[in-house]
Amino acid sequence: MKVFLDTNIILDLLLERDGYEASAHLFQLQDEGRLELCVSVLTMVNVAYVYKKFVGQDAMIPNLKYLSLLVKILPMDSDTIQHSLYLDGKDYEDILQYTCAIQNSCDALITRNEKDFKIREGLKEPSGQIPVYSPSAFTRTLSTNPA
Repeated sequence: MKVFLDTNIILDLLLERDGYEASAHLFQLQDEGRLELCVSVLTMVNVAYVYKKFVGQDAMIPNLKYLSLLVKILPMDSDTIQHSLYLDGKDYEDILQYTCAIQNSCDALITRNEKDFKIREGLKEPSGQIPVYSPSAFTRTLSTNPA
């Protein structure tokens, strides 16, 4: 199963924020071969920006290098931008992430901010939809529907 991780999931894990264990469990599931974890190139940029403020440049670079070995980094291009401009939602960055996940055939999007991913059609039909879960809700779904 191909799963897209929102930026907050990665930051939870790197910064060991409250509830980060649920995010860490997703990486364990990938180690077991049950998931393929993906992020966008935008996530890597956002993580670098925020994480550097907490740990500094010298610690940020090796941790991002390691992260890049653990996840598949999905591209964003002009097509991603064009498709996202036709959707409506609370936060444009979330719309971009959602569009990237759909364009790369992800089966689910995992975020700590499910309410921010209420993406609706805007000027035309969205090119598809994928379910959005919190880490714990996704893990419960996997438990009831094993792969």
